Amino acid sequence: MPSAPNPQPKGPLAAVLRPLERYSKTDMSYLTKGGFWLTVDEASGAIAGLLLSVAFAHFLPKEVYGTYRYLIALFWIFTAFTMTGLPSAVSRAVAQGREGAFRSSFGFSVRWALPLSVVALGTSAYYFLQGNSDIGFGLLIIAGLGPLMQAAYLWSAFFAGKKKFKSLAMYGAVFAFVPALTLLATMYSVHNPLVLLFSYLASTVLVGLLISFSIFRHERPNTVPDPECRNLGWHFSAMNLLGTIAQQIDKIVVFHYLGAVQLAVYALATALPEQVKNVFGSVSTLALPKFIARPYAEIQKTFWYRLWGFTGLLTVVAIAYALLAPFAFALFFPAYGEAVLYSQVFALSLIPIGNTISITLLQAHKAKRELYIFNVLSPVFQIGSLIVLTSMYGLMGAVVARIVARVLSFALSAILVRLYGIREARELLAEQVSV
Repeated sequence: MPSAPNPQPKGPLAAVLRPLERYSKTDMSYLTKGGFWLTVDEASGAIAGLLLSVAFAHFLPKEVYGTYRYLIALFWIFTAFTMTGLPSAVSRAVAQGREGAFRSSFGFSVRWALPLSVVALGTSAYYFLQGNSDIGFGLLIIAGLGPLMQAAYLWSAFFAGKKKFKSLAMYGAVFAFVPALTLLATMYSVHNPLVLLFSYLASTVLVGLLISFSIFRHERPNTVPDPECRNLGWHFSAMNLLGTIAQQIDKIVVFHYLGAVQLAVYALATALPEQVKNVFGSVSTLALPKFIARPYAEIQKTFWYRLWGFTGLLTVVAIAYALLAPFAFALFFPAYGEAVLYSQVFALSLIPIGNTISITLLQAHKAKRELYIFNVLSPVFQIGSLIVLTSMYGLMGAVVARIVARVLSFALSAILVRLYGIREARELLAEQVSV
């Protein structure tokens, strides 16, 4: 189903955007309209995350906060055993007008999230046998609520696929702030990591499912099925398995080697750069529908120009953050002054996050071979480097390992985009010759 053309800007706005389109080689009207709302969405999450980080720093003892962060990290690691790739597959199907994939995704998602509960229950038994009842009970909470979490995130895939970025932003603000305010109210009166964990998971699941109910009631998705959606969901999920673990393994490694208090310091040192990173996450969301609609050879004509331009922008952002970090910590986290240097160094990890554009391009064109290579090699290196460098150099080792891993991911994704382009060109030539 072809998408409707984007309305062209008129008046003074057009006078500004048209020259920018020549230099950036980008549809600036689409980027301005969609990018504004996606920035609102990402900013809502960043503000909610900042409020929570400030609250954690002021209301909770470091030991309690470190234990809570460890439980949350375990939860996200266990989501590796769910259909983490289903949202990408659903978004792709919706972008092609096959909205029945969204309708059928909920039961499928919950059913194949049950392995999370099995793993969480087994790990819970281990901690109980070790005499650590706090972690044991926390894992029981994860086993009960975890399978619903993936389904609670599916609403965003629908709006992203439909390119309804304003709706994505409005509902995204609700999805960010309601659980954050619930957790804030909880920690103000209770300093128990188990209660905090239940508060966060339960409120997130409830809000996400209510948003999905609203979509069915007001958007009325069509019933056109996508025969590829579940198969792609399986492939994307398998590709995500190691990557999902790698995204949270740093908290597990720091907790294991250095303890809950040092994990609290590390979590706040990386919190602000990670929120900045999330703000730029809208770029890949904007790019996905465009990449799906255009031939790969056409995209490659301007792809590298855009990638290096985006990387240059991120370099400026990283330098600016490193300069402002001491003032931000003095204002927001005065009890965590020891985290400033770690945070300044970690700002370097913002520079290579442009690799998300490369991965989005490969996902849009179903480059399964290249995606499998990336999603195996990149996480394996990150996990290995985290274990080695953290055990040898403590928190700074963990920070350096994260930076090095992102640089490698950037280089690897760029190489794979190039190799896929060569492979597709050869396949197209072979088809022409056979004809």
